[in-house]
Amino acid sequence: MSMKAVSNVKTVTTYSRKTLRISLFWKKIKKQQVLLWMSVPIMLHLALFQFVPLWGWLMAFKDYHIGQNLLEAKWIGLTHFRTLLGHSDFLQDLRNNIVMNSMQLVMGTFCAVALAIVLSELKSKGFVRVVQTMTYLPYFVSMVVVANIFVMLLSPDGGLVNELMIKLGWIHEGIFYFGQAKWFWILHTLIMTWKGFGWGAIIYLASISGIDPGLYDAAEVDGASRWQRVKYIVIPSMIPTLVLLTILDIGYLVTGGFESQFLLGNVINVEYSEVISILALRLGLNEGDFSFGTAVGIFNSVVGMTLVLIVNAIARRYKTNLF
Repeated sequence: MSMKAVSNVKTVTTYSRKTLRISLFWKKIKKQQVLLWMSVPIMLHLALFQFVPLWGWLMAFKDYHIGQNLLEAKWIGLTHFRTLLGHSDFLQDLRNNIVMNSMQLVMGTFCAVALAIVLSELKSKGFVRVVQTMTYLPYFVSMVVVANIFVMLLSPDGGLVNELMIKLGWIHEGIFYFGQAKWFWILHTLIMTWKGFGWGAIIYLASISGIDPGLYDAAEVDGASRWQRVKYIVIPSMIPTLVLLTILDIGYLVTGGFESQFLLGNVINVEYSEVISILALRLGLNEGDFSFGTAVGIFNSVVGMTLVLIVNAIARRYKTNLF
């Protein structure tokens, strides 16, 4: 067979493969058209509210003032980013962000996993439902309400906690808990863990429910105790879910945090309660420097995405990566 004939055969084969792939692609589209139509509103929402507003990031690189045409504003490059990194409160706020979100991540994950394991081991389904409802209900309560509840409970003047401790003789006068700056990280972690760990436990319960019952039967035949079943079956089965949620939460170590710190913080504990988002609010909105506020948002997004990629790359080595 001549070289020309061989070339023609290869061309026809390549064309046939492309035609086959296109045919299979359109068959799959036709088969899943209902799901595709259902995804259209989500994609439109994503495009309109997540991608279209990104043009506003130009503001971070310009000397923009309210009422000015953004495209006509003076281009100043990375000036706002240098201002952010050189701000006297930047390192302090970055520290608060990382420490509080790390404490919340560790404590929240531990409590959620522990609650899921305990609920999975209980035999009374009615009691499990009651506990589940009581633990994940705070997740749906507004942070404004939660903050007010704890400010009232911990108030030095008539707060339930102080009144109880005084009657028990543990203290002689009320303590202003939110006035103790160094206590803020612990108080914030406890409050946010109480608010969210019940909701997080639902995901871990779902992963436990997917465990093959045959593993429990085999462990029972081998004489494994309840703790040994939890240690060698339940916990290892939860690790992929744990890694997945951790990767997603890592992105919030810098970006996460505003509402709770803003509502629970005050001028006394500002050294430990102010985070980068509050700094952006203070300088970006209160002082009218919208360009600086945008630069802070870009910084948070870039650092958060970088952390997610790094942790995901590490998890990939153990084949537990997200993508």
